[in-house]
Amino acid sequence: MSERSAVVLCNLGGPDSLSSVRPFLFNLFSDPDIFRLPLGLLTQRPFAMLIARRRTHEAAKGYAAIGGKSPILDFTNAQAGALARVLGEAFDVHVCMRYWHPLTDRVVTTLKQKNYARVILLPLYPQYSVTTSGSSYHEFQRQCERQHYHPAVSLIRQWYDQPDYQAAIVETLRAEAQKFPDPDPRHIELLFSAHGLPRKIVDRGDPYERQIRATYDALCAQLGWPHTTLCYQSRVGPLEWLRPYTDDVIREKAAAGVKQMLVYPIAFVSDHVETLFELGITYADLAHARGIAQYRVAPALNSHPRFIEALKSLVLSAVSAHG
Repeated sequence: MSERSAVVLCNLGGPDSLSSVRPFLFNLFSDPDIFRLPLGLLTQRPFAMLIARRRTHEAAKGYAAIGGKSPILDFTNAQAGALARVLGEAFDVHVCMRYWHPLTDRVVTTLKQKNYARVILLPLYPQYSVTTSGSSYHEFQRQCERQHYHPAVSLIRQWYDQPDYQAAIVETLRAEAQKFPDPDPRHIELLFSAHGLPRKIVDRGDPYERQIRATYDALCAQLGWPHTTLCYQSRVGPLEWLRPYTDDVIREKAAAGVKQMLVYPIAFVSDHVETLFELGITYADLAHARGIAQYRVAPALNSHPRFIEALKSLVLSAVSAHG
C-alpha cells in the first residue's frame, strides 16, 4: 500500500468540445440521484437519450459562446495543482468528474493501480446535496465495488462554513465593487445566485437550501452590504424550483430603478457555462435591456489563494479526524 494519501477533487465536469455536449448530457440525465423515474415509465437509459437529444442544440449554444467547450476541467486541474503544492509530499491530488472525463471509473482504476490505502473525497460543492456531492460519492463507491478496491474513504460532506472559503468570497466581492463607476456598496445591488434545485428534492429532506441560506447569511454579516438578495438560477423543465429565480429578481430590481448590479455565483467555485454564459451573457443582456447600466458577474473562486488554503484545511482536518 502507498504511504501517500489520495485527495480526490470531485466536480460536475463539462464537455470538452461541441461534439461531446450530447454524450455529456446523456451521462447527466442517466444519473439516478438526480432523475428518479417512476416504475412503468421509461427506463433510465432511453429517458436520458431522449432528453439529451432534445437539449443538445440549446445547450451547445452556451458552450459555443464561451469558446466551444467547458473550462471547468482546466479550472479544476489548476485547483488540484495549487492544492498539491500547499499540501506537500504526503498527498497526491486527483481530479474526478461526474459526467465527463476524467470519469469516476478511470479515476478509481488509477487509484487502485497506485495502491492508495486512504482516499479523501473532496467534492467541490460547498453545500451538500444528494444531486451533487451525494451523487459523486455514490458513484465512487459503486466503482470501488466493481473494481474490488477497498481503501479507507473519507468524505468531506459539506464545507460552506469554512472560514477561508467565506473570506475569499468577501475579498472577491470587495475587489469587484471597486470596478464600478460608483464603487460605494450603498449604490450597488448585490445578488447571490445559487444553482437551483427542484422543490420536491428539498421537501424530501435535502439540506442544500438550508446550507445555501446559511452561507448567504454569513457572507451578509461579514460584508455589511446594504442591498442583497439570494436567488436561484439554471432551472429546467416544468417542476417548481427553489425561488426566487435570478432572472425574475433582475427584472424586479430593474423596475425599481437599480442602475448598478453585482452578481456572485454563491454555489460555484469554478467558472463554467452557468457563470460565464448564463450569468455573464444571458442575464447581462436581460439586465441591460431592462435599464441596468452597470452589470458585473464576480468570478468564481477558481484558484484564489484563500480558497486553496480552505481546501488544505479541509483535507488536514479530515486526516486528523480519522487518525
